[in-house]
Amino acid sequence: MSYLRNRGLDIRNLTVEYQGGQAALKSVDLFLPEHSIYTILGPSGCGKSTLLRSIAGLVKTYHGEISYNGKALPEQDQVLIGLVPQNYGLLPWKTVQSNIRTAMRISNSGTLTKQQQEQRITNWLESMGIADLAHRYPLSLSGGQQQRVAIARAFAISPQIMLLDEPFSALDAITREEIQRIFLGNWNSLPTTTLFVTHDVEEAILLGEKIIMMTSNKEDPLIVMDNPLFSIKPEEKRDSEQFFQLSKEIRKVMQEKW
Repeated sequence: MSYLRNRGLDIRNLTVEYQGGQAALKSVDLFLPEHSIYTILGPSGCGKSTLLRSIAGLVKTYHGEISYNGKALPEQDQVLIGLVPQNYGLLPWKTVQSNIRTAMRISNSGTLTKQQQEQRITNWLESMGIADLAHRYPLSLSGGQQQRVAIARAFAISPQIMLLDEPFSALDAITREEIQRIFLGNWNSLPTTTLFVTHDVEEAILLGEKIIMMTSNKEDPLIVMDNPLFSIKPEEKRDSEQFFQLSKEIRKVMQEKW
C-alpha cells in the first residue's frame, strides 16, 4: 500500500548549486513523516548542512520542492522551524536566558503570558542541566554549554520542525551520552518532526527512527535504513546484538560509498 505523502516534511528533486554552478545537492528525495525523527550520516561536503539550511529557508535559490503537510514551506509563515546550527547561532550580547526569550518572541509565542514564557525558559534550561548559566553570556561558556543552550532554545519555541546540525559535537563522550538521553526524553515528550545530522554512527542509531546516509557522489540517491532499535530503552541499545549488526552494516556502506 502506498503512503500518502501529505502529513510530514516532503522533499522532492531538491537541487542546490554553488555560485560557480557546482552541485551542493542534486535531486534529493526524502519524506519525513510528521512527528518522526531521522538521523543523517554523510561525509564532509556531501550537502548535509545545505539540506538543513534549505529546509530552514536560509537557502533561497534551489530547484525542486520542499513542503510540509502538503503545502510549500516558503509559503507557510505559520510553520515554525527550530534550527540548531554548527556555530550554535547564539547572540553574544544577550544572556542565555535572553537568547531563549528573544527566540520565543520572534517565534510569536504570544499565547503565553510573560510568566508562562519565563517558566518555559526555566524548565528547558533545567532539562538541559544548565539552569545555573541563565545569566551568563555565550562567550563565557564552553562549546558544549553553548550547544545545550542552543538545543534548549530550539525546544522552547515548540517548533513543528526541528533541524539539528551536529548538536553534540563539542561534548566529551560521557556528557554526550547523558545529553543524548536527555534529548531523546525531551523529544519523546514533544515529538517534533526532526532531522538530526551527526558524524557519529552510534549516535545515529541511538536517536534515529530511520538513518539516512548521504554519499560523496551527489548523483547517488539517499540511502534510508530502518532502525529496529529505536523503541528500545537507550541504556539497552548499545549492549544488543542488533546494535552491533546495524553499526557493522552502516560502516560497510561508509567504506563503499564515502
